[in-house]
Amino acid sequence: AAECLRRYIARRRSGDVLQLRALPRCRSCRGLGSSGRRPPMGSCSAKAVKSQAQVVERDRRRLSVNKVEELVAAGNPQDDGIAKPPPALEGNLLDFFSSAQHRISLTGAAAPESVPQKGFADKQVRVGGDGTLSSVKIGCACKKGLKPESPNQDDFCVIRADAVSILGVFDGHGPYGHDISNFVQDVLPRLFVQDPSFADDPAQALSTAFTTAHTRCTEAESECHFDCSLSGTTATLALARDGMLHIAHVGDSRAVLARKAGSKLQVEDLTEDHKPTRECERRRIQAAGGQVRRLDGDIPYRVFLHGKMYPGLAMTRSIGDTIGATAGVTSEPDVVSLKVQDDWRFVLLCSDGIWEFVSSQEAIDIVGQYSAADVQKGVDALAAEAWNRWIREEGNVVDDITVICAWFNVD
Repeated sequence: AAECLRRYIARRRSGDVLQLRALPRCRSCRGLGSSGRRPPMGSCSAKAVKSQAQVVERDRRRLSVNKVEELVAAGNPQDDGIAKPPPALEGNLLDFFSSAQHRISLTGAAAPESVPQKGFADKQVRVGGDGTLSSVKIGCACKKGLKPESPNQDDFCVIRADAVSILGVFDGHGPYGHDISNFVQDVLPRLFVQDPSFADDPAQALSTAFTTAHTRCTEAESECHFDCSLSGTTATLALARDGMLHIAHVGDSRAVLARKAGSKLQVEDLTEDHKPTRECERRRIQAAGGQVRRLDGDIPYRVFLHGKMYPGLAMTRSIGDTIGATAGVTSEPDVVSLKVQDDWRFVLLCSDGIWEFVSSQEAIDIVGQYSAADVQKGVDALAAEAWNRWIREEGNVVDDITVICAWFNVD
C-alpha cells in the first residue's frame, strides 16, 4: 500500500505549495484518503503513471494554485467550503494620516466569484483620497495570469500621505491564497502604522507587524474565514519617509533599486528571495525537523515535513502556511533600512510573475526607458514583457503579475 501511494502522488510544479493528487488506488490502498469519502476504485497501472508524468512536464513552472485536489496525508484539514471573505476592518488606512494635506491610496479588491476574469485583466481596486498615483511618480499594475480555475492570487497596496509612501506586494498560494493575500494586504499595513514604534523605529514596527499579521491569519482561520493550513502569501512592504527607505519581506516578491551609473541604470537587489536552497534557510528548516528536497520531475527544492509529502512549499518564509510553520517556515521578515542617495532613481516591488523570466537588471532597464512622469507606462511595459515571455516559454500558462514602481530622484 505504501509503495502504491508513493507511485500515485502527482508531483506538479504548479504552486508555491506542492499540489498533490490522489489517483486510483489498488485494493490495499482504499480508505487512505483524508476526505472521509470512499476513494475511486481502480488498480495500479503503467498507463496512469505515464499520464501523470505528462502532467508534470506540462506544469513545470512554479505557479500559484487555487486548490489542492486531495492531500494524501493523515489529519489533513478538510475543505468543506470553509473559504469566506475576511471580515471588513473598520476605518480607512488614510485616517492614520489625518494631518496630511494630500492623501492617496490604491489597494487590491477581491473580485466577485460570479465575474470571471480573463488573462491579463487588471485586478479590481479600491481607491481612496484625492489625486492620482502618477502625480506622485508612482505606478502600479496587477494582472491576472493564465491559470485554470484560479482567481488572481496577487494583491497589493499603495498608500501616499504627503511625502510618506507605503508600498506592498503580496503573492498568495494554495487553495485560499487569494483570500489570504487580500486579508494580509489590508491587515499588515494597519498593524504597521499602528505599532508604537512606527514613528521612531519603523524597522522594529515592520518586524512586529509581520509576525502579528501571521497570528491574525491563524485567528481568522479559527473563525472559519479561510483555511491557511496549506495556503499563505508572500509579503513585501516598504516605507519611504524622511529620506529613508525601510523594506521588510517574507517569500520571493523581490524589491530592486535602480541607481544612476553614468548614462545607464544599475540594479541593486534590496531583498533576497527566501528559498530552500539558501544555506541559512535550509539549516533553519532542518533544525525545526523539516526536510528540503527536490522531487523527480520537479524544478524547485521544496520544504516538507519529515517523511511526508506535504506541504511542498517552494519558499521558506511566508504569512499563513500553518502546516509549513511546523517544519520551520517562518513569518519573521528580513528588514533593511537604507538612506536615500542622490543616485537613486526608482524602486520596484514585483511578484515572481515578473521574476520568473525577467532579471532584475532587465526589469529596471525596461521601466527606465520611460520618464518619471510616465511611470505608469513603464510599469505597464514591464508587465506586458513578463506576460509575453511566459507565453513564449510556457504557451498557455502564465503566473499572476504585479509591479509597483516609485521614483525618488529625477534627472
